[in-house]
Amino acid sequence: MKIFSGFLTFIVLALVLCFALSNRQDVAVGLWPLSGVMQMPLYVVGLVPLAAGLVVGGVLGWAGTLPHRIKARRLKRELDELHEKVTALQKAAHEASFAPVANKRFWEK
Repeated sequence: MKIFSGFLTFIVLALVLCFALSNRQDVAVGLWPLSGVMQMPLYVVGLVPLAAGLVVGGVLGWAGTLPHRIKARRLKRELDELHEKVTALQKAAHEASFAPVANKRFWEK
């Protein structure tokens, strides 16, 4: 899986590099309510919003799973406690099963 992930990352980076190299011409970018206009390369206009969307989507996805991760952590802690209790009870039962019943011999009643 790591090889596939690395290969996919390499392909995406190569595509981004090809896009950036083929779109180096300057474009005028302005925001409607403001009067200023900025000159910037076309690849910046395309890649910066894409990167910002990936970051925002990743943060929102991470935040969306937060309640589930908190519940899973609580359940794991509870499961570990129950495993400890079961182990202690098994140990106590094992020791109790080997405890001598009486000090008398069976023919002495």
